[in-house]
Amino acid sequence: MTLDLETILKIVCLTVASVVLGGASVSGSDEDEELIKRCAKGEREAFNRLVLKYQKKVFSVAYRFVGDAEEANDLAQEIFMAAYQNLKNFRGDSKFSTWLFQIATNRGKNRFKYLKRRGFFTNKGSTETDEEGDYSQRAFADHSAGPEELLSSNQVRKAVREAIDELEPDHKEIVILRDVEGFSYEEIARMLNLPEGTTKSRLHRARMVVKEKLKKVLS
Repeated sequence: MTLDLETILKIVCLTVASVVLGGASVSGSDEDEELIKRCAKGEREAFNRLVLKYQKKVFSVAYRFVGDAEEANDLAQEIFMAAYQNLKNFRGDSKFSTWLFQIATNRGKNRFKYLKRRGFFTNKGSTETDEEGDYSQRAFADHSAGPEELLSSNQVRKAVREAIDELEPDHKEIVILRDVEGFSYEEIARMLNLPEGTTKSRLHRARMVVKEKLKKVLS
């Protein structure tokens, strides 16, 4: 069976990783603007509301970089602390969420490099939590045989995660932002300070690397 790579990534990464890890769409830039104005006046509660709004999605991004819940929690706290300390530098040229996830991807990439240098991933492997496995079984239990059922297997989900985890940081961040978290090309380009065309071409190269790694599993 030949499966389109984007379908693979959406089914395995977006459905399993984003939903299970708490990834959720967020909206309301007008509300963010009002909260940021209140933050500028020294209202800490306003920033707490921003944290509550974005904490699940920030944790999801952090987890995809480090693959460990405890490390992801520490990283998420670091991301929000950096956002709070640098809020005075937010000029409003982009949405607050874009600015926040720019910080998240920069911090995530740096933490990934730091942990990799120290051998954190050497013996850890790419494993799933029971929660992830349970969700996958529920999500695909009622489907008849087809791509979704095939991709729900532990072997394939593990292979996809490992393939993404092994990407170079510059490729990994784009796959996380686009295929796992669902950001638009325009938003990703702003986050990474890249031309939109470069963003698309880099994502294409990253997907090709993942595809090569998955050939044996999906053949």
